[in-house]
Amino acid sequence: MSMPSIPSLTPEISVTRDDAINIILSSIGMEELSLAHIINAEAEKIQFALGTLDTATEAASLEDIMAVNNSAKKMLRDVIKNQMLIGMKMEDTVDLAKETAPVTAPVQQSQSVSQNTSNSGTSDTGTLDSQTEV
Repeated sequence: MSMPSIPSLTPEISVTRDDAINIILSSIGMEELSLAHIINAEAEKIQFALGTLDTATEAASLEDIMAVNNSAKKMLRDVIKNQMLIGMKMEDTVDLAKETAPVTAPVQQSQSVSQNTSNSGTSDTGTLDSQTEV
């Protein structure tokens, strides 16, 4: 057997925070898709054992059906565990995306703050602004 060839990689990787979040969300989607394929394979395995799948000729024995059922039960339990981890990963990623400030802050927002503070500390109603230093 031959050794795998690893392509040369440059050490410089340019990934922004938004790109990283998108990559994580894409990986979550791919994990979900792979779990859906596993669930479908388990369903086909049960259908084959019961003889209800188009390719099945006849139903298996009771012992075989019970073995397939136990195998599917263990696999689905593992899928559920993985789903829980993916759910937590998704929640953390969405929280991270919400916390991320825009890369370029609007310039006019900072100008309006400086205009409000130059109003001698009072607003139009005569009350003290919260942004004014006392």
